[in-house]
Amino acid sequence: MKLAQIKNYLKEPYPYYYEKSDRLLLLLLFISILSFLFSYFFEPFVVNVNEHKISYFWILLIHAFTPFPIAYLYFILLNNSKKDTEIWTLGKEIFHLSMILLVIGITSFLIRDLIYTNPDNWSFKYFWEEIRNTFLIGILLLVVVLPINLERLINKHKASLKEITPINFDSTSHNLIISIKNSMSEDCFELKIKDFLFAKVESNYTEVYTFSTNKIHKTLIRVTLKDLEEQLKLVSHNIFKTHRSYLVNLNKINSISGNAQGYELVLKNSSLKVPVSRSNITKFNTAYSKV
Repeated sequence: MKLAQIKNYLKEPYPYYYEKSDRLLLLLLFISILSFLFSYFFEPFVVNVNEHKISYFWILLIHAFTPFPIAYLYFILLNNSKKDTEIWTLGKEIFHLSMILLVIGITSFLIRDLIYTNPDNWSFKYFWEEIRNTFLIGILLLVVVLPINLERLINKHKASLKEITPINFDSTSHNLIISIKNSMSEDCFELKIKDFLFAKVESNYTEVYTFSTNKIHKTLIRVTLKDLEEQLKLVSHNIFKTHRSYLVNLNKINSISGNAQGYELVLKNSSLKVPVSRSNITKFNTAYSKV
């Protein structure tokens, strides 16, 4: 595989699994148990029992569950700093998991005195060894599990696309003009339904994208995406929330492709793209196929 192909592969969209703390805890618990069982039954590393301060069972347990709080804290901090999950890629997934493995390796080195009697515990040899062993265990996740999961999700979502048939054009609302009202103020925004492409959350505002006079227009309005959705659905059945941050006019979809995160919509008269999250795929298929 050429370097350019590798770069493109690493830019592939990838699901972000770590936003919900309960799911994150279960995922980390599963990985810790799996790591313990793997080390216990296969004994991948040579051990010197004479150096052990505690039983081998407890050593394996410590090494298996030390990553738990490290990874949990790392992802909590990442969640607080990250804005958009739709820009998460396979490369970012690999990078952040590698950083976690590095911290785990360093931590394993720092707690050696609690586990082993070896006088060289603080040597560079064991510093490198702990980091190396951590990556040897984690390499299965980085180079095998992630690519397999990526391909599985891509194939799944591409197969789901076959269930879709294009919608009928909603002519009843085509020429309507609606005044979008801000529930917090007296501000109004005049929006012609036939020009509306999609809307996107931007901090405390919503970016509304329209197409008229042969060009794309972006307007920033102070209204929540939920309020905008409710107002638009009063006059058109072809408004759909594809993602927690996106609202799209189904009439304006030019093409649909599948990736690991769900769908990617390309809109008419533009190169603008809108994501459809995995959790919304079934509802989207129904809405887009509705007669």
